[in-house]
Amino acid sequence: MKKARKVKLAYKVIGAYLLGHFIIALSILAIIGVGIKTIQENFIQTYTTNALQHIEYFDEQLLDLQELLMYTMQSKSILVITNQYEQLSDYNKVSWKKQAKDDLLAIYGQYKWIDDMGIYISEQDLWITALDWFRPDEAIGKLDKREGIYFLGDTLYLLETYENQQEYRKGYIKINQQELVNLMEKMKFNEEAYIEVFLNEEQLEISPFNRQEENKSYREIIVKSKLYPLEFRIYVANQLIDFGNYFYVLSIFSLILLCFITIKFAKYLNAAIHRPLQHVLNHIENMNTNNFEEEIKHEGIDEFEYVTESFNKIKNLLESYIKKNYEQEINMKQMELSHLQGQIKPHFLYNCFFNIANMCKTYDVDKIEQMTLGLAKYYRYITRTDHKFVKLEEEYEHMKNYVAVQQIRFEGRVEIDIDTLPEVLKSLHVPRLILQPVVENAYKYVFEKIESEGKLHIRVKEQGNFMLIQIEDNGQFIGLEQIDSLRERIQMGKEPITGLMNIKKRLNYINEKNDIIVDQGELGGLAVILKVWIKD
Repeated sequence: MKKARKVKLAYKVIGAYLLGHFIIALSILAIIGVGIKTIQENFIQTYTTNALQHIEYFDEQLLDLQELLMYTMQSKSILVITNQYEQLSDYNKVSWKKQAKDDLLAIYGQYKWIDDMGIYISEQDLWITALDWFRPDEAIGKLDKREGIYFLGDTLYLLETYENQQEYRKGYIKINQQELVNLMEKMKFNEEAYIEVFLNEEQLEISPFNRQEENKSYREIIVKSKLYPLEFRIYVANQLIDFGNYFYVLSIFSLILLCFITIKFAKYLNAAIHRPLQHVLNHIENMNTNNFEEEIKHEGIDEFEYVTESFNKIKNLLESYIKKNYEQEINMKQMELSHLQGQIKPHFLYNCFFNIANMCKTYDVDKIEQMTLGLAKYYRYITRTDHKFVKLEEEYEHMKNYVAVQQIRFEGRVEIDIDTLPEVLKSLHVPRLILQPVVENAYKYVFEKIESEGKLHIRVKEQGNFMLIQIEDNGQFIGLEQIDSLRERIQMGKEPITGLMNIKKRLNYINEKNDIIVDQGELGGLAVILKVWIKD
């Protein structure tokens, strides 16, 4: 009975699947049938819109060139040649003509649509052109036309005139034919279309585009310039437009065939592949949640039996490996962290005792009290074992307490400037003993050796997603080569993990983005910068 119920359920699932499949198939066919005409119309509309956009661009370019030509005909050099030419010396005539030519040449070099340009000054019967090797066609000079575009010979020209009661000038721009060809190529979409260009209803031989083929039919699309008597006739092969009809018929046959195949294999796929595979995937999902207890059970002798047996073996091995590796990693980190913190030794205990002894001789009770309390706070902090990570506020106060003790020892010979810790950073958790050892190095290697007044500055600021704590002194004991060497040692981590490398290692336990940077400080000595990530 149980098996029969399974069979009925399988047929119900397959039947529902097939019904849904047929409904979807019929819906697709209906959508295709309704939308095929719209697709064809949109194809033509898209083609037309694309062509119109390029025609508008062409109009804008020619209009800009026309305005540029009018502006050039009123330039200083042209005006001098027009109105003062006869009064100029031979040298100045040559000089002003060269200046006018240079002006045209400068414009020619800036606009890709310009193949050449020139200005005709009627008062002097003089042509000024941009290029030495080009001479204007006589037709340009004699053309009784005003502004506009004209096809002369095999070249398209843009003409402009300037005229008042005393002056008359004519300018031309020779249109770069290749740019026009490039524009026409952008209108075509594909190789099955071709373009013809007409100026004043006269066809122009601009470029050898494809021509109509006898065995193909075409649809004509005409787009016209809004500013000039220029039109483009685009011929699109009908087979591109009618492709949707072929696609519609092909879709019907494809969907029928798909339905037939689905009926034949749906039950087989469900029973032989889908259910066993889903069973395996469910167990994989359980493994993603760290559930390794349940094993896969498969009834039957086939490939899935081998898959389930192999999966169970891999699951057991993976479980054992993860557990062992996790335990080893935890133990290693704890041992390494303890080792690193154990390397930090108090360097000034004996010196403090000697200082206290000397103060006893002078009966300086207040300083004795301050140093004793400072030492007590210092050793209470470094010997605590309850927490490996502390709030930055605690670490900062420990560093300041250390500085206070040292100030008593050095009797104020070191100038101290410590920033106040921002409120937003006080609760940030950091490893213990990352600040005081850096300050300790400054006293040990700088202030105990220099005879002049020492300076110790500690700065705290936010920079992007990081907190920067900069500790710098005014020592002169280290040079640029030594700093570079120190940087390399910290970066590579090849030498024993002591000092700054100790701090860098422990900072990286919290976040790999943390870092420690060394450089020459503004005070002339070493600057150590702790870079701690503070935002997720």
